[in-house]
Amino acid sequence: MQLTPERIKALLAADPKRVAFAFQATLRDFGYDVRAAYVETEAKRLLEGGRPKGGPSMFIAGWLKEGMG
Repeated sequence: MQLTPERIKALLAADPKRVAFAFQATLRDFGYDVRAAYVETEAKRLLEGGRPKGGPSMFIAGWLKEGMG
């Protein structure tokens, strides 16, 4: 299933904790040991105009810009 950037942003606005847990699981599949709280905070920071800081932040930024799937 393709998730567009718009859909991801809408899901984050509606239920950020649920999206954070889903992103956390995906990031762990890529070898990143992150907590859902980090993912939620980082996604919010990126949505507010922050720049990715490398590692998992780059994945999150990519999903917010290009979607997933």
